[in-house]
Amino acid sequence: MVLAVVSALIGVVKVRYSHTFVDSWPFRLHYQWTTAFCLLAGVIIMATDFVGDPMQCMVGVADAPNPINTYCWITSTFTIDSPGPDGLGIQFSKTHEKTVYAYYQWVPAVLFLQACLFYLPHFIWKSLEGKKVDLLLQDLNKSLFDNEADKKKENVVKYLKESWGMNIKYSVGYVVCESLNLVNVVGQMFLLDRFLGGLFMDYGTRVLSVVGQDDNTRTDPMIEMFPRRAKCTFRMYGASGTMEVHDAQCVLPQNIINEKVFIFMWFWFIILAIVSSLQLVWFMALFSSSHLRLRLLCHRAKMAAPLRLEQAIRHMQLGDYCLLDSIGRNLDPVNFRDILEGVTKVAEEVTPSAPPIGTYRPMYPTLNMETLPRKRHIDEPDAIIQ
Repeated sequence: MVLAVVSALIGVVKVRYSHTFVDSWPFRLHYQWTTAFCLLAGVIIMATDFVGDPMQCMVGVADAPNPINTYCWITSTFTIDSPGPDGLGIQFSKTHEKTVYAYYQWVPAVLFLQACLFYLPHFIWKSLEGKKVDLLLQDLNKSLFDNEADKKKENVVKYLKESWGMNIKYSVGYVVCESLNLVNVVGQMFLLDRFLGGLFMDYGTRVLSVVGQDDNTRTDPMIEMFPRRAKCTFRMYGASGTMEVHDAQCVLPQNIINEKVFIFMWFWFIILAIVSSLQLVWFMALFSSSHLRLRLLCHRAKMAAPLRLEQAIRHMQLGDYCLLDSIGRNLDPVNFRDILEGVTKVAEEVTPSAPPIGTYRPMYPTLNMETLPRKRHIDEPDAIIQ
């Protein structure tokens, strides 16, 4: 069973060289790597429930019976703000404030929910995209030697011509799903902060602030959020019918894993939020500048920017550009150059009445060949007089 789970996780993150990519690498950080990490962490934490006891309690100096261990696990534990070690001193309700920990049995379920949420934007985008690029390429990106490559490239150009100006849904859907990635990662930080009692948002900064301090005097934020020992109160009726109160101290070995999982998750979420924000800024710059769009396509095709292609890109709508860029992301430069040449001809056919638009190229003064003989004729008498 464990091997089957690990194999499934490897299948999520493995690099597929013949796969058709219709998204960016920041997008794949969300639904591949982060989803796999959440699932793997959940599997490891669940495994501790079967390998050993998730909680071991003591009443006095003796081991607590199994009913007390089970009761403290399925309800909650707590610590108090007492001067005793790790908040485990004697509790007085009028003087001590109690911090309750009831999250640990829900950690695997929350990790599974996070994995689903990180995969959701990718699922939505797959539904909207509908394997359009994969069908257009006709396996052109999966073989270096294809006898029908020219025919397939003609089909791609033909489709782009027939759908010219009608692919706005493609670009809007992709940008919305990219935005969902940012909303998701930020929203999950607030979700975890609520789940962990308001201690997650500054968890990483508090851990960094105590690095290098003396272990005997510092307050460890990891232990504060994930205590290794906690108290539990178990009440039962005795033989005479009177209420008996058992004050148990419990060891939480699972929190050793929890603290490592969530400190890594804090730093990873910060990185994801920054990368996703920069990705959206890049899209805004790309959609607002035809010059950037031209440079990106020429970079994929490993070619200089022809003037005709520049005019075609400036007349191209954003939906058509996004579809063309997805095609170029999956093709080698030689085949993509041929498609760009076909797109240039299509742009000239579908926009025949468009007036010429200025170019970004530097303009140099040119000589008028018709005026050169007249200028030479005027200059000759002056040369004779001299």
